[in-house]
Amino acid sequence: MTGRADRLARAVRDHPPVIEARTDHRCEAGAHSYLADGRVVCWVLPEQECPHDRPLAHAVDAELARQPVPSVIDARWRLAGIPTRGRFWELWCATEILAKLADVPMVLLARRAPVTSSPVVGAGVEIHHVVTRLDEVVVAHGLAWATTTEAGPAQA
Repeated sequence: MTGRADRLARAVRDHPPVIEARTDHRCEAGAHSYLADGRVVCWVLPEQECPHDRPLAHAVDAELARQPVPSVIDARWRLAGIPTRGRFWELWCATEILAKLADVPMVLLARRAPVTSSPVVGAGVEIHHVVTRLDEVVVAHGLAWATTTEAGPAQA
């Protein structure tokens, strides 16, 4: 792993997300994702220890693993040659991380192939993500850093 990938892995390990009823959640500092069953997933990161390479932002996205897969998007991704069977929600959450951290509408990203690797670099940002599973919830965590690359919009 690269240094930034290691930092993301440590952040996920040391600061696991909280999953609770939306009505019980009072956090304002965390990154949030809302599940179809009414719960919220919150990921709070303390101030980073390395001020010389501090991430610009962090994000979390989560989905229920057993909810129905949107057939139109699944078919589009499979036609693009991406095997989605059993992985759809992992790919979806990783792509949502890119949407959130690169400030690109998810509707545009869903028309393309999903995010399948990390990092994603482009448009002045380097985004690292990792996908985990907490019981029946698929959770993607992401950190974004500024970069000086002249690449176009962030690509999967």
